[in-house]
Amino acid sequence: MRLRMPRHALAAALLTITTATALAGCGTASARPATAPELTNLTVMAVPAEGAAGLYIAQDDGLFQKAGLHVTIKPTENPTADIPALLHGSVDVLSGQYTTYIAATAAGVAKMRILAAGYALGPQVQEIMSPPHSRLATPAQLRGKTIAVNAVDSVTTDLLYTALAPYRIAPGQVHVVAIPFPVMPAALAAGRVDAIYEVEPYVSEAAERYGDYDLADIDTGASANFPINGYGALASWATRYPRTARAFTTAIEQGNRIAATDPAALQRTLEKQLHLSANVVDVMATGAFPIDLDPVQIQRDADLMLRYGQLSSPFNVKQITGP
Repeated sequence: MRLRMPRHALAAALLTITTATALAGCGTASARPATAPELTNLTVMAVPAEGAAGLYIAQDDGLFQKAGLHVTIKPTENPTADIPALLHGSVDVLSGQYTTYIAATAAGVAKMRILAAGYALGPQVQEIMSPPHSRLATPAQLRGKTIAVNAVDSVTTDLLYTALAPYRIAPGQVHVVAIPFPVMPAALAAGRVDAIYEVEPYVSEAAERYGDYDLADIDTGASANFPINGYGALASWATRYPRTARAFTTAIEQGNRIAATDPAALQRTLEKQLHLSANVVDVMATGAFPIDLDPVQIQRDADLMLRYGQLSSPFNVKQITGP
């Protein structure tokens, strides 16, 4: 068991405009200057976790407002289930795993476009954890065990299987069940599962509240610095509203830059948006918040999906990232 060490670490005046007929979609459109976003109001669905820090900072620091946008953030536990909301126009953008966008496009369910990078792994930000007094001492003992993940057939399961592969444990030799990240520690304490695949800040909460300990850090070997999530929209939406897409992307990139370079700002945002105690935020590990969208990195997601059967043929991520 490793000890976790502490890691201390919008309103721009708008021109008066003439209201026009609202365009389709949940965002509102009006007659605006040619350089202004086509839409004013956007709805973004996001998993409430550290991976959405750039989004939260852009909201808290007024970066969206400076870009001419009013953004409503709605929580979700599984962005894969929110693809229909994009198709129906009740949501504009998802903050979710790259695997969600790849799978939807590959299956022909929805042609997606990644607008901005979101989050990548760092040391101890995602871990396989066991309860105190467990007989599990190494990942090799997980064969035949039940492990909680946030979503089955997702990047979480892919990375779980990658972490177990060195111990010669095949995917079919463990049982995975879907449980939301925030309630995984309680499920583990109740004995519903043998281990959990947990992410920060819930890794630190599990250690502090329940005494859970980590069996394996996911950010190692082939999974080091693995790209986890980004901000996606329908490709048709991005084409129809290019200035809105650019404005959103710019604000997210600014938010990610702050998350990556200003630990105090990141702490404030996580405390406020995720309702965390200062004690948890002070000790939790943080990952990486990329400024640029790198197709080479995101291709790692598609390749892993192919390896574990979520794709039936190779997928070039430039289909969803652009050239």
